[in-house]
Amino acid sequence: MDILFTLRHIVKAGHKNGKGVHSPNTYKFFEQAIFSKEQFDYSKAEDSLKRFKKSDKTINVTSAGAKGDGSKHPRRIADIAKSSSSYGKYGRLLQRIAHYLHPDHILELGTSLGIGTIYLASGSPLSLVTTVEACPETSKTAQENFKKEGIDNIIAKVSDFDSIIGDLIKPGRFGLIYVDGNHTYDATMRYYKLISQAAEGGDVVAIFDDIDWSKGMSKAWDEICKQPDTIAAIETLRMGIVFFNKNLTQKTYITRF
Repeated sequence: MDILFTLRHIVKAGHKNGKGVHSPNTYKFFEQAIFSKEQFDYSKAEDSLKRFKKSDKTINVTSAGAKGDGSKHPRRIADIAKSSSSYGKYGRLLQRIAHYLHPDHILELGTSLGIGTIYLASGSPLSLVTTVEACPETSKTAQENFKKEGIDNIIAKVSDFDSIIGDLIKPGRFGLIYVDGNHTYDATMRYYKLISQAAEGGDVVAIFDDIDWSKGMSKAWDEICKQPDTIAAIETLRMGIVFFNKNLTQKTYITRF
């Protein structure tokens, strides 16, 4: 974790429940997505996570992303669930954002065990969710669980991000893009550029996870907020949410979530 970034966030954080947000559309997002009081059913994702944490199964994980070198090593599913799954208030936030935006198509980069994927798919059941995972056995485990939960609006792909992202991200294709993998400065800026070009100033929302994970990630987030294509940005400490719609008021909000 980048301690300086975390301390800066704590000092500057405000806008609890949308207070002080003057842009009507952005305030609506705060009210109905980030701090929504609506009751949601999070059970499919959270029951899945509980089962994974109790699993005694071991799979061969292909190392990828920020610390990856392509090697394979055995790892307990329970340990993966404890360390790399979207859960808790941030998983629930994903579901609420998907529900609020209800786009035709959602992209997730970084399936892992598919907990975040289920939050997204449950939030907007009529959306098609494409999720990409570099490790074949991890993706297989997630796909088996999607079937077990009866979730049929997910398409899982096995690939490293850089090999597939150029073909996936096209103008008008995705309304919501969740980037949860390859947490390096260079990769994050590369993905941002592709997303911003495809957004074309329209109703595309991108979520970057783990922006507080390292100095490289916090640097990438700070630069993303300053890009001319970033019209509005919301920082929730762990997640950074980017809006490209030119009809919004240009501002970065640091919120106490």
